[in-house]
Amino acid sequence: MNRNGKKVLFFDNGKLLLFLSVSIIALSLLSACSSNKDGSMTTIKIEDPERKYFPILQGQRQNINVKVFNTGKNPLKIFAVYPSCGCTVAKYPTKLIPVGEYGTIEMEYNSNKNLGYVGIYTTIKTNTKEGSQTFFFEINVVPDPHYTKDYEELYNADKEANKSLVKELVDGAANQQGYIVDPKQMRKFK
Repeated sequence: MNRNGKKVLFFDNGKLLLFLSVSIIALSLLSACSSNKDGSMTTIKIEDPERKYFPILQGQRQNINVKVFNTGKNPLKIFAVYPSCGCTVAKYPTKLIPVGEYGTIEMEYNSNKNLGYVGIYTTIKTNTKEGSQTFFFEINVVPDPHYTKDYEELYNADKEANKSLVKELVDGAANQQGYIVDPKQMRKFK
């Protein structure tokens, strides 16, 4: 009751309509989430989930195509693909993959900043019971054998990096350079 003795309703018509609308939307979202967990799950098979590629020269790019087969009873949805290294980018199908069909994930590895053994794990987020699957590839990145630094390039690089050290290595330290003797003044030892 208010001060005048009249009953006051907690909800007027506008607030009641808003409350009911929000409640219906919330319930429909909750029911959609729960039906997604059991109704639209599927299974997948990744073609060759572990691969070892032949060595490549540093600076080259390796193209990797991964087929993902829908082996379940519902359409397959790939939500995201996460390579474990920034040197690899991935493009994946955004449309649903029908039952019995496959989608291709296209990845490109850039070896510019790597040398030696490289192993990259890629996580594939899907609408499966597990929620994600893993694809792995390894590759060796080798330096270009047609270009080897010669002595002058190595010397100049070392000289720039250690300006005083190179002079000491060639001429010796200032306090350990020895002395000079006039050959005419040398005594002969018997």
